[in-house]
Amino acid sequence: MTDKRTDLTDLELNDLFASARTADPDPTDDFMARLFADIDDVADGFEQVTLPTEDRRSLLASLWAALGGWAGASGLAAAAAAGLWIGISPPSSLSSVTDVIWADSVDVSLFASEDILGLEG
Repeated sequence: MTDKRTDLTDLELNDLFASARTADPDPTDDFMARLFADIDDVADGFEQVTLPTEDRRSLLASLWAALGGWAGASGLAAAAAAGLWIGISPPSSLSSVTDVIWADSVDVSLFASEDILGLEG
């Protein structure tokens, strides 16, 4: 993998790739035995931790706890209600800020003032 030979011809590369395709990709039994011995040595140094069954919670209970319970949910509901209220009926002081950021606002009427049902024209 670290050999940086650039002098190989196309035929030599084809031979190299053909030999790689025919090579046995399975590791030898000796290698697997040494690998599992190393795994056992390393695993012995760690202590196995299991959670008690009473600490395990459902997904909704975990989500509710992460939200903060009733206090977090009430704050989130209040913020959502305020955001909806401000989004539907913004205060007049907010319109001057949005005019600076996004330029002048444009009002688009869906129907012409004389054609309320949109049947003409």
